[in-house]
Amino acid sequence: MGVYPMIACLRFTAESRRPSQHSLALAALILTIAGLAGCTHSIRATGAWNEGATRPQAFRKLLVVGVSPDYNQRCNFEWVLATKMRSETVNATTSCSLMKGDVQLSRESIERVIQSLGADGVVATRLVTSAGSLKEGGTMDTRGSALYKASDTGYGYYGMPVVYGEFAASRPIIELESSFEVMTQVYETGGASPVYSLKTAGKSRDAINIVREDISWAIAERLRRDGLIQ
Repeated sequence: MGVYPMIACLRFTAESRRPSQHSLALAALILTIAGLAGCTHSIRATGAWNEGATRPQAFRKLLVVGVSPDYNQRCNFEWVLATKMRSETVNATTSCSLMKGDVQLSRESIERVIQSLGADGVVATRLVTSAGSLKEGGTMDTRGSALYKASDTGYGYYGMPVVYGEFAASRPIIELESSFEVMTQVYETGGASPVYSLKTAGKSRDAINIVREDISWAIAERLRRDGLIQ
């Protein structure tokens, strides 16, 4: 993802001064960190404005929603994404900070929060697919993590699940060599249809907290690049 662009430039030439023990130790530490964190994942974010949407359209007060029945996963993801999106001109608030854990995600519950917050936009993110090999046993798990299994419907207004079908909790990404796809949709609160859709896909062997950080960073940077936040 280009997070460590300077690592490849760390080298000593024949004309260089003989490095000190301190500089050698520092170089070894940097290379160790790069080896642990730099090459275990790749994430790609692609987005587009929806047909008929006003563009560019910059939002200033956004409600961040992680569409998941797992309250802890939802809140953790919302907090990281909101942190990546905030700036001097963007106020991003998590749904978890305004909704109790026993309140079910729905169009009605989201609209109540929108009204109390005075939000001009909603950023709703959900896991679409997750597949990977378990580290122990070598078996496959393609159910995904925190993924709704609606039988004959999908996601409606503000990205909320219209029907809560059977939910199968799979092993978390922390135990997988995993590929995944996450869908993010941005809604203006004047209507219930998305104005912008963003797909974030990738592969990772990292712990879930690192993956969460990288996914959130990719989403926020793409939203900035396309002018939805500044």
